[in-house]
Amino acid sequence: MLRTLVFYIFSQLAIGGLLSILSVPPEAGKRFFRFCGLLSLCLLLIALGSGPFPLAFWETVLSNPGIPLSQAFLILTLLLTLFYVLAVAYEKKQMEKPLLILASIVGASALLIGGYNSLPEISLWGRLLTAVYFLLSGLFLGSTIYAMILGHWYLVIPTLPIYPLRALTRLMIFATLGKLVFLCLTAYVFWYIGDAPMQQTLLSFVGIGGIFLWARLLFGLLGPLILCYMIWETVRIHSTQSATGLLYVATIFVLLGEALSRHIFYTSSIPI
Repeated sequence: MLRTLVFYIFSQLAIGGLLSILSVPPEAGKRFFRFCGLLSLCLLLIALGSGPFPLAFWETVLSNPGIPLSQAFLILTLLLTLFYVLAVAYEKKQMEKPLLILASIVGASALLIGGYNSLPEISLWGRLLTAVYFLLSGLFLGSTIYAMILGHWYLVIPTLPIYPLRALTRLMIFATLGKLVFLCLTAYVFWYIGDAPMQQTLLSFVGIGGIFLWARLLFGLLGPLILCYMIWETVRIHSTQSATGLLYVATIFVLLGEALSRHIFYTSSIPI
């Protein structure tokens, strides 16, 4: 289970990071985009190297075509990210944005396919919700952690304009709200459309049996939501040092919450 956790969190963070820096204006500077591209590249390498499925995806193509297809998309994302980093490093500005967009699209497709095929035994609507869960989790992780990195950049370059951080903070707020709404929607759908065992699983979350769910809600959603408001207010008054400190706390909360979320998902098959 640990290898699966590392595989999904690292791949989702890498792709969520690529999607996040799409919203960052070029004024953030060459070094920021190069660093973020390299970080996504390393995260993808770790994910593919520690994943529960063999990199030689042709070994499983006959038994489960969804898993090798998602891996193929991840490998393609890895290559496109490498080309993007090289384009940034050698200042090939005409190629930078198209490569980043293409890597983000292919990466998002990998998450959707991987989510859809992660639990083939559940119903169609459950698999569709899981696909969205994987993509939204990537954006949630990426927007928070890459916003923290951008906040740290202001400590290195104090003259950096504020609107790149404002843009990424806004994306983080939307991703956090999206995760909260998606959790409520998923619980509603699984309760009213799910079978009796699924409803029993949801009932087990009430009380002490749902300690992981309540911890996930507290640290992984409500905590970041409160921090989002505080971060937005500090960014609004151009207090980048305070915003960066709050983003460090948000990063810890989000990583803890997403780890708990994956535990719930792989023990109950409910993507919350």
